[in-house]
Amino acid sequence: MPRIKPPQLVSVLVLTFAGCGGGGTNSALVVNTPPPGSPPAPTVLLSAAPDTVAPAGSTLLTWSSSNASSCIATGAWSGGKAASGSQTINSIMATSTYTLACTGSGGSTTRNATVIVTGAAGIGVNGAVDSSLLNRHQESANFVYAFDGFNTTLGTPVATASVTQNTGACTFRYELAGLPDGNYSVALTSDSGASFRSSANVTIAGAPAVQNFTPTRVVRVGPGRQFTHPNDVTGVVQSGDVVEIDAGVYNGPASTWVTNNLTVRGVGGRAHIVAPATISNGKGIWVTQGANMAVENIEFSDAAVSNMNGAGIRAEGQDLAICGSYFHDNQNGILGAIAGNGNVLIEYSEFAHNGGCEPGFGCSHNIYMGNTDRFTLRYSYSHHAHIGHTVKSRAKENYILYNRIMDEADGNSSYSIDLPNGGLSYVVGNLLQQGPNNDNSTFLSYGVEGLSNLNRTLYVVNNTFVNNYTAGTFIFIQGGSNTATVQNNLFIGPGTLVSGTATQVTNLTTNTPNFVNISAFNYRPTAATPGIDQGTPEGLSGTFDLTPIYQYVHPASREARPTRNGIDIGAYEFNP
Repeated sequence: MPRIKPPQLVSVLVLTFAGCGGGGTNSALVVNTPPPGSPPAPTVLLSAAPDTVAPAGSTLLTWSSSNASSCIATGAWSGGKAASGSQTINSIMATSTYTLACTGSGGSTTRNATVIVTGAAGIGVNGAVDSSLLNRHQESANFVYAFDGFNTTLGTPVATASVTQNTGACTFRYELAGLPDGNYSVALTSDSGASFRSSANVTIAGAPAVQNFTPTRVVRVGPGRQFTHPNDVTGVVQSGDVVEIDAGVYNGPASTWVTNNLTVRGVGGRAHIVAPATISNGKGIWVTQGANMAVENIEFSDAAVSNMNGAGIRAEGQDLAICGSYFHDNQNGILGAIAGNGNVLIEYSEFAHNGGCEPGFGCSHNIYMGNTDRFTLRYSYSHHAHIGHTVKSRAKENYILYNRIMDEADGNSSYSIDLPNGGLSYVVGNLLQQGPNNDNSTFLSYGVEGLSNLNRTLYVVNNTFVNNYTAGTFIFIQGGSNTATVQNNLFIGPGTLVSGTATQVTNLTTNTPNFVNISAFNYRPTAATPGIDQGTPEGLSGTFDLTPIYQYVHPASREARPTRNGIDIGAYEFNP
């Protein structure tokens, strides 16, 4: 592969000074103008006027787009649309969301407009949706539709609602607000209405109706039950089952899960699965081989095998979601297969004290993903990896969003994030810290083992880096990367910002961040923190909006990132 000529950059350096009379430490704000790039993503504007109506009211939808060759309407309207236009929607009986997706050579962009119905006699329908019924890897496809009358899912729904995840949890809800009194068919879809997973008849009569969507079958495991250990059910579960394991400690054999469309969760607290002294499969406590599996609220510890790659989970099946789980004191926290895993999602989870390097065996890590199609790590806490990397992924696409990835005071990890084969990678809104005992002083490494993934594009946006070592490199980028953008990041401590070629936009370095409590790893800004309102709007990368919408909450959770004035530099927005 020929070496790609580095882009030409135009730079502006702005220096601000903390303190006076030589008593302070300089902060440097660096702005670079990016060169022309690939075709721009479409821009789409969609509005509804009015956006609040009475029952049976009307609204005018107006839209426009640029850099788009086609537009498709979904949600409460449907069909192909011109690049710009307007349409009157009549007889709106319930709060409804109208979605328009426009596609061009630079990708696809989606916008929504919601019309709220007020003054309806009934309040609506709401309820819980079991996670086993959802598409965990394409969340925008999960909706609940309401149709007028019983036993029908034909025609245009009178109301739509997205299925939303409860913050910090592995549970989901929906709310169809503003439906007037009457009889309805309420239907759940996980593919944007192409088919329905479940439906029910609901009557609204002057009060909110509750309709939950529950799994077809639940298999229960725990002391005093028919099945007392998770391994007892691996051979009897069926596609679509939910296995619920009572909270407690489970010693015993390792398990291999081969059934497709399976959800396994701890209930009443985490179920703690302790590795046996000998792991018979030679891989991990659990080996997941079935497609579309989810693991929720499970703790894995003490996995060790002779080749030094014993894992809490050895992920070998197509598409895996992990939520609310804890992996600690294993050789690998989680180890993905070399290739063919489809999509792997990890959220609201913790990884600690996994990893190691042994002569003749290589290294193991807190998190180690193989060459899967897409790896997403969000709202999670990975820390104290032992010698190995805190996060390592060979995936073709990586979404590392709103996590806390740290050594803290006494950790000795290698890279904080290692993306050794490149890939389309988004590192947004993370807290990254290396301690004084680190084993390798590079925070984020991209392509160091060879850029074998076809897409070689890296975005590092609105992160906070803190170096408690005496030197180091914050970001290493292997030569030959197509595009690397480093924007709105806050760098604390000594070290080289970027080794390699990148477009750098409004990043800030300082030794005096004035955080709430830096020694306790609380990196929230105060009024004296540099970089407030000094960031640059990020815009889109294809269909991915680079603007951070969340920020990390400890431990292993999230909150909405406030919007005020200009965007702040770093992983947090100052909120006085």
